[in-house]
Amino acid sequence: MFMVDTLLPQERAVPPGEPPYGVPIRLPSSKAARRISREKMPPDHAARLLSLPADLRALSERGLAPALLREGLREAARARVAPGRALLDLGLVSSEGYYSAVAEAAGVPFLPEGSITACLDPAFPPPENFNGPLVVGRNARGETIVVVAPPPGRFEVFARHLAWFPELRERVRIASPQAIALAVAEADPGRRLSRRLPEMSAARTLTRTQRLVGLSLLAAFATGVLLGVKGLILVLSILVTFLGLLASVARTLAGIASTRSPRCGTGPADARLPFASVLVPLYREGRVATSLAAHLAMLDYPRDRFEVLFLVEADDDETPSALLPHLEAGMRIVTVPPGTPRTKPRALAHGLSLARGEIVSVFDGEDRPEPDQIRQAATLFSRLPRDVAVLQAHLAIDHGALRFFPRQFLMEYSALFDCLLPWMSSRGWPIPLGGTSNHFRRAALEAVGGWDPHNVTEDADLAVRLSRGGYRMSTFASTTWEEAPLTWHAWHRQRTRWLKGWLQTLLVCLRDPSALLADMRRGTRLVVLLLYLAGMVTTLAVHPLFLAVVIVYGLGLAEVPLDAVDYVTVIVPLAGVSVIACYGSMGVMAIGGAAARGRRPSLLDLVLIPFYWLAQSAAFYNAVVELVRRPHQWSKTEHGFASRPGARRNLEPGMPPC
Repeated sequence: MFMVDTLLPQERAVPPGEPPYGVPIRLPSSKAARRISREKMPPDHAARLLSLPADLRALSERGLAPALLREGLREAARARVAPGRALLDLGLVSSEGYYSAVAEAAGVPFLPEGSITACLDPAFPPPENFNGPLVVGRNARGETIVVVAPPPGRFEVFARHLAWFPELRERVRIASPQAIALAVAEADPGRRLSRRLPEMSAARTLTRTQRLVGLSLLAAFATGVLLGVKGLILVLSILVTFLGLLASVARTLAGIASTRSPRCGTGPADARLPFASVLVPLYREGRVATSLAAHLAMLDYPRDRFEVLFLVEADDDETPSALLPHLEAGMRIVTVPPGTPRTKPRALAHGLSLARGEIVSVFDGEDRPEPDQIRQAATLFSRLPRDVAVLQAHLAIDHGALRFFPRQFLMEYSALFDCLLPWMSSRGWPIPLGGTSNHFRRAALEAVGGWDPHNVTEDADLAVRLSRGGYRMSTFASTTWEEAPLTWHAWHRQRTRWLKGWLQTLLVCLRDPSALLADMRRGTRLVVLLLYLAGMVTTLAVHPLFLAVVIVYGLGLAEVPLDAVDYVTVIVPLAGVSVIACYGSMGVMAIGGAAARGRRPSLLDLVLIPFYWLAQSAAFYNAVVELVRRPHQWSKTEHGFASRPGARRNLEPGMPPC
């Protein structure tokens, strides 16, 4: 009698040839599964079992409730898929339990999740974009041993093949697709990009050439300052002012234009929607787990074409414990293998290797997406050209506060996601992606190497690599509600990480100037994105200095030295124009972003913008220090401290149709 109530420990390595069939069906803690399993069966149910497909008969013999089998058959007929596929997609049977039963029925050893890695032979590394079967080594006779996951609906063909060639039973092992993908991911723990496209990875902060050039420029600048080379300082001031003004002009135009992102009407029928995978990287998010699971369960997408992967770190017991009671059909917890760097993009790279979707969506732990967001993204993808690789939803803050940083953060997010990004998107320009509510075409994501585990601002990095690969991106009118950092410490850590990632991204771009110029010559889109990033970085770098020059010399608080009159009289106006343009453009965009949601920023919030920019400059200087000392360290943002309202739904007024 095979066990139904106990689970073989995942960490136990099972050698080939030993068939551990004692893996339970392991029903998820889903309300639907519990309800269906209590339904009464018709009197002729026993006779009907004989006509079931072989995989369902194996599940029945292992103890799967008859009502669940019947529900799987109903769903299979409705969705026109194999009954086994329907059971898995509805979450009525675990993948491990299904393939354990299939292996037992076929008389083939079963390898549980977590055990394949111990069997892998280094001489047989998994290939890129692997899609089974997986060769794990050779037996004593030198024959290759393979691990397979027969697709539901093809098991009887697989069993007949084994009956015709019984000698294959000694060379074949069965595992779940997730177990095979996990073994592949563990063999390549998030380092695919650094191996396949090393010039695009931030694994190295600076190349040798970059170090030499950087040191030479720094020495030249220091020498010029010490020797009083006024022309050098003047040229640098003009260059920095020019970059800052470009960003300011863009912000002003975006604020005036008040561009709206498109919103789609009726999309494809459920049966024609692509499979969607939602990746949610989490670390010690017990405070928001219940709300997160509830809001993801509200997503309006067919459950047989939808999965949610909660990506948790190996040493995080808090998050899985909080999530388990609230898992719905199609949701599962995935443990990210231990390793370095320990970053969000590394977890996403691992999740991508396990995901099945044609569309891959990313959410954060505190997110509350509008219920139709993934359906909207799928509809847009079906209507847009194939070179549109990613859709960015609007991000908004759903709680107010009396504190300085949350109020400025709310105004900044509204300006960015309700003004600037839709304006850039409407012109076909690439956009600086947000770190969440990104919806990717999987093929495009994999074509550019996926997430770089070493870049701590994975959104900016992907935006640049997609642009260099010839792909486009767009915003769309669906909102994800988020939580703003409440304190200086939380805000400073988060902003430092963002700016460090921007610096990493720019350094990677400058690693091979000839390749970058070749990519730029293909169009203006990449130029726009790089100018935006460079303009923001240089503005934050010199902002305190320019502000000090304006205050000290512009207001006459100090006399200009006689030997510096000729160039200070030029620099002070440059600094003044830069500072005024910076604050003014942010004010215009803040007003436009607030108007898009029927709000109006307070005069006090607008007046305090200069202090917010000074705080950003402080975060920039800290980012430079961290880039040198701890380039790949991930400073996590804590969530769950704000007082937030209930679920929010589709609040954008006046969004145009697709």
